[in-house]
Amino acid sequence: MLAVLILAAILFAAFALGGRWIQLHPERTVPKGQFIGPNTLGARLFRAQMAVLGTFMVFAGTTAAIFSLLSLLTSASVRLELMAKLIGVVAGVLAAIYVRKEARIRPESVSNSPNGWWP
Repeated sequence: MLAVLILAAILFAAFALGGRWIQLHPERTVPKGQFIGPNTLGARLFRAQMAVLGTFMVFAGTTAAIFSLLSLLTSASVRLELMAKLIGVVAGVLAAIYVRKEARIRPESVSNSPNGWWP
């Protein structure tokens, strides 16, 4: 049981890191030349989709990883499980806020493709 929970925590942490990567590098998730310009409706919608998807992945991955690790300490106590879930949710929210701030600070990517622009 211990190995399963630790493996689950590692996989959930990798899921959260994937969400961070999606938010920081949305230009790598779409083919070059996909959009005509940076302010077209499709490009703005794509950036919004990547922000929502990445934020969800960071929140869910962090929450699940923290809960998986803290559930090792609960010993089938309902109150301790509730506290572990609450701590996991708070950590997930804080991680999602931090990554969104980090993504906003980064400069926008500049396309040098002759075929068009990608976000």
